[in-house]
Amino acid sequence: MTAAIFKCAFRQNAGSRMPGLTKGDIYRALGAGAAFSVMLTGGFAAMSAWQCGGVCLPETIGNAALSFAAGAFGLGPVVIFGRRRDA
Repeated sequence: MTAAIFKCAFRQNAGSRMPGLTKGDIYRALGAGAAFSVMLTGGFAAMSAWQCGGVCLPETIGNAALSFAAGAFGLGPVVIFGRRRDA
């Protein structure tokens, strides 16, 4: 199943209904991941500062990495394919 999705998303046929990904698509996905990461990590850092009286830097870095991955791979496809309109 994953191989079929990968093959469909990355094919570069000129006559296909769904063209491959462009650089702009990748940048939009990474931008969505970065925005999601900033918002979620900021919220978690504020919550830990409120509860513990200080921010734990290793926990904040781990949260930033995980939230960036979740944003890029979770929200990225939604951002990429949500903007495409078939003519």
